[in-house]
Amino acid sequence: MADTIVDGTLFNAENIRYTSPKAGGSGGKSVNILNKATNTGLRLSTPLMLTWGAADYVDASTGKGNGKYEMSLVFPNDEYKDDDTTSFLTNMQNLEKKIKADALTNSKEWFGKIHKNAEVVDALYSPMLKYTKDKNTGEADMSKSPLLKVKIPLWDGVWKCEVYDEDGAKLFPNPSNPTVSPLDLIQKGSQVAVIMQCGGLWFANGKFGITWKLVQAMVQKPKTSLVGHCFIKLKSTDKEKLKKAPAPIEEADVDFPEPTNTAVEESDEESDDEDDEETAPAPAPVVVKVEAPVAVQEEPKKVVKKVVKKKTDA
Repeated sequence: MADTIVDGTLFNAENIRYTSPKAGGSGGKSVNILNKATNTGLRLSTPLMLTWGAADYVDASTGKGNGKYEMSLVFPNDEYKDDDTTSFLTNMQNLEKKIKADALTNSKEWFGKIHKNAEVVDALYSPMLKYTKDKNTGEADMSKSPLLKVKIPLWDGVWKCEVYDEDGAKLFPNPSNPTVSPLDLIQKGSQVAVIMQCGGLWFANGKFGITWKLVQAMVQKPKTSLVGHCFIKLKSTDKEKLKKAPAPIEEADVDFPEPTNTAVEESDEESDDEDDEETAPAPAPVVVKVEAPVAVQEEPKKVVKKVVKKKTDA
């Protein structure tokens, strides 16, 4: 396969040829694009590029994906571009120009009618390079860097691509880790280089365009996770001590003193594993209105004057 792979930074759009149109389902048709030198499917290798990850389209109204997976290769802006990404972008732009020019030439065979106006073909073409749209005009903003979408083939539940790390070690498919998929390895915001094969031209509902599918991807070797791996290094003496330690004492066999509450309030950063329930606010103090005692005026005691009789001499 190596002999059929063309370096995308050196690719010449003139070195392709088309097959005759083939009828497809729903009234559409397709035209294969071949490498003129090898007469095989067109395969290109890309330079290292940013990707937004791999996913399928999710319908916002249902929350369900369509099961058609793809990844986006993002061309860097002026600040981060280099000679390789610039050359690759130029070659992809030249490929689009050639396809539209050839569509005008082959319009009778491809569209079933003759088109003589390049603007008509341009209106029918679904761009391969996706540019953000200008908010005011709604037109593609060609001053911004585009992205290129690459399909990730999945047939009957089986992924038809390979993923390697930067050292060439195969990450997918991996018999020792059958649960991992390309979606796990092609992470959003990561750097990736791919080999992609042209899926040819499609024609449907009066529109046409070109597709690419993933053959191989090279990603950064996944960082080792703490989960499922023991990183504790014991001294040999501690290891022997742990092996020879007696079995833990059952709580029912020993009377333990009641633990002293030494809990302190945890910071927000340390309480990730705790329940997210809010602490119930302390009840507001109940103010009881105590009325001052009313002074009761005592009735004045009656003073009874005691009459003392004096004795008289007889």
